[in-house]
Amino acid sequence: MAITTRRQYTVLWNGDERCLELPAERVAAELRFKDLPALPDPASAILEALESPLAAPPLGELVRPGATVALLVGDRMTDYMLGSRDRLALPLLDHLNALGVPDESVTLVYACGMHPHGHAEERIGPAVLSRIRLVVHDGADDSQMVYVGATSRGTPVWVNRAVVDADVRIGIGEVSPVGPAGWCGGGKIILPGVCGRDTIEHNHRMVISPEVRLGAVERNPVRLDIEEAAELVGLQLKVDLLVNSEQRIVAVYCGDFRKEWREAIGGAREIWTTEMEPTDVAVLYPGEARERYLGAPVYMTLGIGDMMTQPGGAIVLTLSAAGGWSQSSDGGHGPTEEMFSLPSTEIARRMVRAQGSIRGLHIAYMGKVVAERKPVFLHCDGFDDARARALGFAGAFATLEAAVAAASERVGRASASLSASVPRGIQWRMMPRGV
Repeated sequence: MAITTRRQYTVLWNGDERCLELPAERVAAELRFKDLPALPDPASAILEALESPLAAPPLGELVRPGATVALLVGDRMTDYMLGSRDRLALPLLDHLNALGVPDESVTLVYACGMHPHGHAEERIGPAVLSRIRLVVHDGADDSQMVYVGATSRGTPVWVNRAVVDADVRIGIGEVSPVGPAGWCGGGKIILPGVCGRDTIEHNHRMVISPEVRLGAVERNPVRLDIEEAAELVGLQLKVDLLVNSEQRIVAVYCGDFRKEWREAIGGAREIWTTEMEPTDVAVLYPGEARERYLGAPVYMTLGIGDMMTQPGGAIVLTLSAAGGWSQSSDGGHGPTEEMFSLPSTEIARRMVRAQGSIRGLHIAYMGKVVAERKPVFLHCDGFDDARARALGFAGAFATLEAAVAAASERVGRASASLSASVPRGIQWRMMPRGV
């Protein structure tokens, strides 16, 4: 009798550890995160990049004595890099002072789009807040917004007044895979970062386009619309950072927000993506912070699984889902269970008619089109088979072995080839290379 060896993965499962096992001889590919060493002096690297930007004037030429500066910071990692953890904003403020810009002429704009933002002051920290004014963007507050025009795709651009009123606008963010804009970074610091709700929602409705997918850039209408909005606002310099698994900076890019971002994507692909041939079945664990609720993984995990599998393939999503669908009873800004139970065509109709949270609907849409294209089998504790099927999944199973067997049977090969993604920490955004 042949002895089957097992590929083992230890994961967090509803507060405990669990070992997931797959037959090793069938695992043809695994998504891997490439960890790079942190820069020894990230503050100096950022300052050097600002004074030698790609296809843009150096900061020293943009800033004149007495100028006002809006410094835009993202809410995913760069807020506490500049603020409470690394205080990288302090040498940048010192540099601006040397260029004739006093602290009182600098406004730090917390570019959180429509995300909840109750933690902004904590993440920025007292050392930075004692020197400059903080504006926490609220996309739902029309009184914060100024209209600057419309994009060629008809998106009306309302943007935070603190950004428009500044003489110089500098954005600092990071680059990693994201849907529907393809990748984080670039002009995304403007839209959705500091734009009004109506602008963000009009942009997000473009997720219905078949050109919108993870990693897509040049034909992605969501990204191209973002870049037009950033141009209308007048984003003069953008700094984009690459990070390792400890969220330490490994590379700095700076300059024209279109050109530096495309340069940064080249480095980001080396970190976040894995060269692989699509397999029959993809097995995905969504990561420690997202495994207790089924609603969170439909955002990107299903899209990643779609990319990992060939046409006619199947996806296995393994997680506890012990908390049910969502952490909040109404789903918050995310997709509700009711939304995801709908066909993708009805989700699209609701987006167009603004019937519900556009952010939640566009996330539900991205996941549902995958579940309609390829069967998604659940291995979880929190959903029985009937409830899973009511949501459009192909079934729910108590063991990973049973879920993989069902997926293999669906694709017509008992020994179907497998690929796996079992991320740690921020690595849940990993995806295959080639898109």
